[in-house]
Amino acid sequence: MTHHAFGPAVIRTALPLPSLPRVPGAAAGLPIAVDLATAGIPDHTPWQHHWLDGDEALLSLARQGAGYWLRVPDQADFLVLLDPARVQVWPTRDPPPDAATLEHLLVDQILPRVLAQLGGSVVHASTVRIGGRHVLFLGPSGWGKSTLAGLLHRHGHAVLSDDCVQLVAEGGRFRAIPTYPSLRLYEDSLDALFPGIDTTTAVAAYTRKRRVPMPAPSAGDPAVAVDAIYLLGDPAGAGDAIRIGPLRPAETCLALIRHSFRLDLADRAASAMQLARCGEIARAVPAFGLDYPRDFARQEALVQAIADHVATLPTPH
Repeated sequence: MTHHAFGPAVIRTALPLPSLPRVPGAAAGLPIAVDLATAGIPDHTPWQHHWLDGDEALLSLARQGAGYWLRVPDQADFLVLLDPARVQVWPTRDPPPDAATLEHLLVDQILPRVLAQLGGSVVHASTVRIGGRHVLFLGPSGWGKSTLAGLLHRHGHAVLSDDCVQLVAEGGRFRAIPTYPSLRLYEDSLDALFPGIDTTTAVAAYTRKRRVPMPAPSAGDPAVAVDAIYLLGDPAGAGDAIRIGPLRPAETCLALIRHSFRLDLADRAASAMQLARCGEIARAVPAFGLDYPRDFARQEALVQAIADHVATLPTPH
């Protein structure tokens, strides 16, 4: 049995989770147990919601008493219980998914939604330290968050989290609690950013992405103050110019909602809380749209443009 940090939570499990930092069993944090289930979703269970990619269901949700079933088709079922917090894993294929695939499903899909249902504001975002400031990069999967974070890392800026961060209010500002220090990149990005690297590991059996380890955050409080949010533009309409422009709070609020993790979308109280929190974040944190050509030959100019813009951010009170 090992214990791992995942944002504000401490994950207690016998399953291998090498991408998450280990912590002592007595470490402070929200306890979440992860173990194997004794059975999967009962037959004829009615589905409440599907997360889709086109017509394909990537993840499905059903109620189970006070808990929830989540299904990743052809991979595994996950029973989520909230009081106390617990995730039970039931592989649904034979042979079962390999350890890397189960870890990917847990840390990238299941655990973020557990934190969100427990009341956290959990956002799809990369977190990077640039010139002593901490900024979030938001955008849909496939729009380049991880590649941009890797590019900034190669130019000396620390990546704190690749794709998931929890935001908490503190003293009139918002702080980000990163979840795990690694990047997930396709081969073209790996070749351009980390030529010759030999320390990558498989993300999952069904994707060609590789996981690139990043330096673990230093000991102490992992939360960092958020100085700005950058919303990535659609690569298909980026054009040849690098453009950074301010977003209105309403635009920022909608972007945060669109790129937040959720579990029970039918939970009206949770939806109202999410809207209120995203509105608070949008009013408190400067936000900007970021459009740029996805061209590795322009990487120096892109990194410099972002660093120059971050340097102009107002000093927080």
